[in-house]
Amino acid sequence: MDQKKPSTEADYTADFFSEVTGYIGFNSDDSARLRAFLPTAKPHFERISEHFYERINNHPQAHQAITGGPEQVARLKRSLVDWMHSGLEGPHDEEFCRRRARIGHMHVRIGLPQRYMVTAMNVMRLDFRQVANDAFGPTDELSGELVALHGAIDRLCDLELAIMLETYKLETDARLRRRERLATIGQLAASIGHDLRNPLSVIESSLYILRRRMKEDPRANKHIDRISNQIDECDAIITHLLEMARNQPPRREAIAANELLDDAITAVGIPDDFVIEREGFVDLDLWVDRALIKQALVNLLLNAVQAQRGTEGRIRIEAALVSEPTLRGADTLPDSCDVRLSVSDRGPGFDAQTLPLIFEPLVTTKASGTGLGLALVKSVTERHGGYVSADNRADGGAVVNLHLPGAILSGRPAP
Repeated sequence: MDQKKPSTEADYTADFFSEVTGYIGFNSDDSARLRAFLPTAKPHFERISEHFYERINNHPQAHQAITGGPEQVARLKRSLVDWMHSGLEGPHDEEFCRRRARIGHMHVRIGLPQRYMVTAMNVMRLDFRQVANDAFGPTDELSGELVALHGAIDRLCDLELAIMLETYKLETDARLRRRERLATIGQLAASIGHDLRNPLSVIESSLYILRRRMKEDPRANKHIDRISNQIDECDAIITHLLEMARNQPPRREAIAANELLDDAITAVGIPDDFVIEREGFVDLDLWVDRALIKQALVNLLLNAVQAQRGTEGRIRIEAALVSEPTLRGADTLPDSCDVRLSVSDRGPGFDAQTLPLIFEPLVTTKASGTGLGLALVKSVTERHGGYVSADNRADGGAVVNLHLPGAILSGRPAP
């Protein structure tokens, strides 16, 4: 890559795609040959998919990432068929690169070993070559066009592999930066958390006495309330710091989703004139750490309220089943489903420059923000084996999603 840092994710994708296709030698002729090869290869996709997942079953670490049983394997095989179709059809452009990168990021999240991807891509390469040989060439001599098709297949697999490996590198770099930040936060929390809470407790006790003596003075009580609110905010900051520093695994329990959401809404104190929409929580049990998920929801609801100060606010909270491959930790139940919890608002949304970094510790766009709220949401979600995502809504406002594997007990009604 060039030394000049790309200004946006789109610039990075364009630079990377241009460099890697140039290095590999993938060009428009290759793309045309692959597209022409598609009708011949398509009838073999299901057989190749079967072969692909036979190899997974023989690879213990790769097989560990698939815990959804035969149903999940069937979904993955269908996805692989679609992947082969789009790989041959193209167009092989920057959007193709972005789509493939999203698949790569998912492989990282489910814990698929990087070295396995190299082996798996070679399986695909050999199967495609064999289909081409059987269709177009005698076994003893390869025609010039068949040699060219082999080259196009090889370069496509090299391109796919390069994109996948780049996503592993980006994820590793991001995790390293995050780990370094969290280590710094942990050291800070351990050294000052206890020392800060002692004086805050003294101030809170003194406020209690003042409130009793000043209960007949509305103006004084107004200031006392302000001081009390600031004490609570300081205490919350310390709690966030300590929570991220501990990074303990979740203590899962079965909890009614409606009850959990009610607790979070009550804790936030959402203004009475706000409209709250909720969907998918009725008759739904979650298998999560109650305290951690409640804190994550509280942080998201607080952000939604603060983003809509001075307006007729509207907050939507949604629970929905998702069907995507995820890595199930040892504490998830085999008879469970994945869920996505979403919180959206009608505020100004995320700044385009900040959005890629919005979950990083100490990153904030608020004048009085600490940059810890969304970082804690990310930490809580990852401790449950999931991941977070954020985006701007098409009709205005922001949305944050918590993708939680094994978080719905399938024995209960689902949304």
